[in-house]
Amino acid sequence: MSLMYKTKTFCDLYETVNDFIYDYNNIGIPKIISVENAQTLYYLLYARYGNSPISNFDENQAKFKLFSVIWQYGPSWEKKLEIQANLRGLSDAELREGALSIFNHAFNPSTDPSTASETELDYINEQNTTRQKRSKVGAYMELWQALSTDVTEGFLNRFAVCFKQFVGPEKMIVYETDEDID
Repeated sequence: MSLMYKTKTFCDLYETVNDFIYDYNNIGIPKIISVENAQTLYYLLYARYGNSPISNFDENQAKFKLFSVIWQYGPSWEKKLEIQANLRGLSDAELREGALSIFNHAFNPSTDPSTASETELDYINEQNTTRQKRSKVGAYMELWQALSTDVTEGFLNRFAVCFKQFVGPEKMIVYETDEDID
């Protein structure tokens, strides 16, 4: 336990990534993100909250709170990481691909489709297509906008409830000196 706080810090609670992963695998809350991402999350939490004291006096409750946040928000974080990786991996040609619109028309069809139906007609008389292509700058700007959101920052902020919000020394620190006090 820290000398300055009444509760342990994140580093006191989890000295190594292995301690964290052990609890992740065994605490009883279903594992919902990959172990690889859980390991990365440990290092991110260490960097952000390493010396922050936990908000609970009960260490088990603090662990359950921490892994509850992972259970609640981890899957979305993990999926967003995957989407960002896919976006980063797109080629220039893929970025420039646009939408394809197909318009079919049938004169005097033998069936009466409902206006609320999504069923297609069995035949067509004519077809018009529109294929769009983005400019290179437009494609890059669209990618830039999609990648400008940091998915990890918001996820890490969710863990703030696990740590004390107002931190200050909670124990009186007494210093001993060799000098006589008059």
